[in-house]
Amino acid sequence: MVSLDDIVKAVRNYPGVARKKYAGYFSKLVKAEFYGEDAAYIKFGDNYVILATDSIWHKVIEADLYWAGFVSILVNVHDVYAMGGKPLAALNVVSARSKEEMEEIARGIRDACEKFDVKIVGGHIHPDAKLPSIDVSMIGVAKSILRSDTAETGDKIVFAADLEGKPHPKLPYNFDSTNKSKEVLKYQFESMVEIAERKLANAAKDVSNAGILGTIAMMMEVSGKGCEIFVDRIFKPKNVSFVQWLLSYPACAFVVTTKKEREVLEVFEKHNLAAEVIGIVTDDKKVLLKSGREEAVLFDLNSESVLEIKE
Repeated sequence: MVSLDDIVKAVRNYPGVARKKYAGYFSKLVKAEFYGEDAAYIKFGDNYVILATDSIWHKVIEADLYWAGFVSILVNVHDVYAMGGKPLAALNVVSARSKEEMEEIARGIRDACEKFDVKIVGGHIHPDAKLPSIDVSMIGVAKSILRSDTAETGDKIVFAADLEGKPHPKLPYNFDSTNKSKEVLKYQFESMVEIAERKLANAAKDVSNAGILGTIAMMMEVSGKGCEIFVDRIFKPKNVSFVQWLLSYPACAFVVTTKKEREVLEVFEKHNLAAEVIGIVTDDKKVLLKSGREEAVLFDLNSESVLEIKE
């Protein structure tokens, strides 16, 4: 069994977590309205328009151009659904050094758009770039919105994920569960739409490059809260180690905070996702890990930040 101290070291030293400081820092520099959120929204009549954008990490691009193209759509789909919306259309900006690179990136984008029923409506290409890059923006629509900065004291923290997949062979922290029909994938993701429209959660976020614990820590920071995480309740796929899973970006995974945990669990299970209550939100601004009688502080948000650079 991995010790809590080992988990703390692994999470705090993981680049997927450390890089989040710059996201928050730049968000503050440009005075972004939706600080700490992975997407933004605008009220439009009786509905909300959701706006998401993402740029693919150079390590992913260097490892697998096809997968980089694919996840450029996937990560935005993840962000739109996390807010309770349905993705509709995307724009892309792609740089490539050759025709072959361009074609491989495009193949990944096309396949992901087919899987997630999203249309590419335009974009821009740099055909003579020094390095390849992929940026995608996406628009979605929602009847009700879920934010990540609205967790309440006493909320239970529910983790949900699709475990039927495997790590990418060159990117061990990318867990791919997309090898299934578009109908099944869409039904899984639409669990978040049902949770939003039934107003079952107080806060929600998709599990990102920061992994399960890093994602929860970001939610707590922007909500001005802390939490206790019961590490022994965190389930995982059979084909990954526990620490690897904690640091992974799953193709379909969410964390929500709620006082209606039974209903939330029922929704996730109905939509073919594994789900469990793994923690509780507290007033103490610490992300505390618990296992049996063992405890360890992952982040003390009274004195440090996941989303900002502290001088």
